[in-house]
Parts: sequence; C-alpha cells; structure tokens
Amino acid sequence: MGCMSFLSVKLFFLLAPLLVGLIGLGVNCYVACRDLDAVLSIFKNSFAVNYGRMPSGRWSFATRLSFANNLSGTIVWSSGYVRRGMLDPEELARLPVSIKRRMIWSSVLSAGGFMGLLVAIIALEIFK
Repeated sequence: MGCMSFLSVKLFFLLAPLLVGLIGLGVNCYVACRDLDAVLSIFKNSFAVNYGRMPSGRWSFATRLSFANNLSGTIVWSSGYVRRGMLDPEELARLPVSIKRRMIWSSVLSAGGFMGLLVAIIALEIFK
C-alpha cells in the first residue's frame, strides 16, 4: 500500500503543474484566436508590440499563438517596457480590462505550470 500511495503522489506532482500549464495554453489559444486583432488595433505606436511583426494576413495558428504569448508577457510586465519607452502608456490604458485579464492569466498559468513541473521533476529526482 505504501508503494502505491507514493506512486499516486508522484503522479499528482507531475500532472498538477502539467494541467496548470495546459490551462494557460488554452487561455493563450483563446487570446490568439479572439483577442489578438483587437490588441493589435490598439497598439499602433508601441515598439514592443510592432517589432518584427509580419502582415496579419499571412499568420498561421502557431504564429498567432506565439505572438499572443509574447504580447501577454509584455502586458504582464508592462512597467519596464513603459519605462524604456517601448510601450505607449496611453495605448496600454485603452486595452480592455477583460483582454488584459486573460493575457495575465495566460502568462501566469503557463509560467506557473512550467516552474511547477520543473520543481516537481527536480524534487522527484532528489527523493527517488
């Protein structure tokens, strides 16, 4: 019975952060499909948003997903970008709260799931 419960604990510590990361990926997919065009229409003068951007008609789903993930990180840690002049504070203020909230959830869940999985793998290697 002791071996089975330890296996259950191992599975929980591996699957819980994986599930959190997958939820973050799902939120990011939603942002990429539904919110990305609205975000791009708001940020016309911000270097952090427009740097390296392709014309939107040629984007695949993977490109939209990657760009939405990048933008979510930019929005979450926007203070540094605003300080350096790479993000226009007026454009940031025009971003709807609902979209900003989804972008924050996407970044936090994805990063949290990755860090949790990393910690779980290291802990399971140490306590074999």
